[in-house]
Amino acid sequence: MKYFSDLLVDLLINQGIEYVCFNPGASFRGIHDSLVHHPDHAVPAILMCCHEEISVAMAHGYYKASGKHMAVLVHANIGLQHASMAIFNAWCDRVPLLVLGGNGPIDAALRRPWIDWIHTSQSIDKILSGYTKWTDMPVSQAATLESVQRALKLCAAEPHAPCYVAIDSAVQEESLADGLSLPAGPVRPERLPALDDQQLAELVTQLMTAQYPVIAIDYAALDDKQAEQLLGIASLTGTAVISRNGRYNVPNTHPLVFQDHDAHLLGECDFLLALEVQDLYGLLANSGQKPHPGLYIATLGTHSLLISSWVADSQKLVCADLVLHANVVASIARIAEAVQASAERCDSTARALVNERIARIAAYKQVRRQALLAQVTQPADGLTIAQALIAIHEAIGHQRWVLTNTGSVTIDTLVRQLWPIERSEAYIGMSGGAGLGYGLGAAIGAAVAHKGTGRLSINLQSDGDLLYTPSALWTLSAYDIPLLVLVINNRLYLNSKQHAERIADLRQRPSDLSNLGTSFLENEVDFVALAKTFDLYSPGSADTPASIQEKIADCLAYMETHGKPALLEIKTL
Repeated sequence: MKYFSDLLVDLLINQGIEYVCFNPGASFRGIHDSLVHHPDHAVPAILMCCHEEISVAMAHGYYKASGKHMAVLVHANIGLQHASMAIFNAWCDRVPLLVLGGNGPIDAALRRPWIDWIHTSQSIDKILSGYTKWTDMPVSQAATLESVQRALKLCAAEPHAPCYVAIDSAVQEESLADGLSLPAGPVRPERLPALDDQQLAELVTQLMTAQYPVIAIDYAALDDKQAEQLLGIASLTGTAVISRNGRYNVPNTHPLVFQDHDAHLLGECDFLLALEVQDLYGLLANSGQKPHPGLYIATLGTHSLLISSWVADSQKLVCADLVLHANVVASIARIAEAVQASAERCDSTARALVNERIARIAAYKQVRRQALLAQVTQPADGLTIAQALIAIHEAIGHQRWVLTNTGSVTIDTLVRQLWPIERSEAYIGMSGGAGLGYGLGAAIGAAVAHKGTGRLSINLQSDGDLLYTPSALWTLSAYDIPLLVLVINNRLYLNSKQHAERIADLRQRPSDLSNLGTSFLENEVDFVALAKTFDLYSPGSADTPASIQEKIADCLAYMETHGKPALLEIKTL
């Protein structure tokens, strides 16, 4: 006999989904049983987690590293509430997760005493209505099959965001009804078209006539070929490129590429092209600028097509001069062709101006680089985060490394300034929603995507974030996922300490109490002991550049020999 849950697993196989992660729960026991007993060798592999927030974060990191879905199962209303924080991160990060949730029987006559009643919710999906693209709670086999297929289609369409379908536990366990069929194959991506001829002409005219053009790029997620096209545009037009931390877009070592924001570049800018920039006002404000008559702003992307009325992640409104809704990748190819044709018609004077601009931007970047290195190599009363990052890179620079997580804004900013990030797989961005608990799960998910590729997956794991989801170490260890976890342990919630200092200063109060309620200094966590609790290899702690390099070499040798993960604690100021 075949059951409806068997067909749901058939659908996951049909869509090429290789993994499903969950913390087990009775509300999806039918699907769980079908996964365990399915005869097809292509059935998704189960990755068990100890918390739903970890499951969702793993799928989040896996998607950004692979472009593929790791299906997530969550248990009834309680599991959904646990998962909600991580789903919020994915919403803000514009990642299309497929989340399938169990629900108790909507037909009250089918409920078991007590437990089915408290774990059954009417309109269960509305918990997520402010930070998902679409949710549904179907109540029949045919409607459930259609809803899951619709969720897959919406996940494949721009702009991206999570989708959730609640699946009635009683419906899962029904004998399969007649007449239900699967789609012909995996859902195909649905993308907006490139810029049309009129839009392209207007944009390229503004770019070619600008005196000080700047391109800012954030969530476009370019691959290496597309990055080369964008840098070709920049080189032909003498344009500085500001790459923000949504995704990898362009190699940070290129002389025209800068990070996050820049007061000098945007101070003189007269044309700004923003490609999938989520916080355009923040880009300007953090550079000491505001929109003004001398600055022509063009936006290209899909972000503003998906707005929540619950969370203000749409950011402050900037009324651009030219707003273009189109697929960024396809549009870059068209812009590159048009700029090339226009550049070929330029006279020697125009070309000389472009070359002068390129030389000036490159020289400015070199000055900034030297100032940064002078700053971060200053002697300190202990190991700084910057010094730790330099030592880490020296230890792993010979490997084809990938950053699966960069821990915190502080770590992320420094690593993108100090490390050469020159390949599209090397960096996947931050959490999106700045919700702690993302890092370890996302890093594990990304490491699953890179398993067997020969790449070294690195997790620059902040200590405070790890303490939200420490049981993710069980999943890492249990499935031998090759990930090097480097715990950057400053014994602080640093951002909160900084806020404590700022508010005390604003109120003209002493700031020497800023560690109260923000630090672990008087009761430190032993991360090495924690790793060993989960049967995870650790060579101990390091607190100098030399010991970092020595113990990373130890970790790499262990990982190479055993094919298992490792954890090193690095104690910093």
